[in-house]
Amino acid sequence: MEHKALAALMVRLVGLWELVVAVNGIPSAIGPFFNPQYVEKAGLWLLTGVALFSVALPLAVGLILIYFPSAVATHVLRIQGVEPKDAADATLLERVAVSAMGLWFTVNAVFDGVHALATSHIYRRFMEEQYPHATGPAMGPGEFAGFIVAVLQLALGLWLLLGSRGLANVFARLRG
Repeated sequence: MEHKALAALMVRLVGLWELVVAVNGIPSAIGPFFNPQYVEKAGLWLLTGVALFSVALPLAVGLILIYFPSAVATHVLRIQGVEPKDAADATLLERVAVSAMGLWFTVNAVFDGVHALATSHIYRRFMEEQYPHATGPAMGPGEFAGFIVAVLQLALGLWLLLGSRGLANVFARLRG
């Protein structure tokens, strides 16, 4: 496999990583908008700027890296080379890389999900000890959003890990 093709593959995987970073930033970006007092104190423009910076910027960078990996590898990274003569080499490497990323996403999602559940359990136990007859949500909005993101990341990770052949075919169609 040539250097340019390998660099383009790595750029595309970094783009996919940036999309995951953008999705993981959504709960913390939109969470403050649900509290009117916080919006009033912090300011709408500041919260909007933070939300755009934490979600829109990684999303835009990720999409650029996914859809234009060769241009990034050639013009930004200045890597020269010819495309591989056999497309099976690139497809096999994509399968291995996507499966490895799926394994990482799956393990990270399990850790994040366990953390969210443990945090809510500790919070519930603390509230029961401090205020025996109080009622309220068992999980805060941030923890709930983190748990939902962990579930979505787990689904994505399992899909990448177990169904990477279909994703490699989608990448092949986008390439050519």
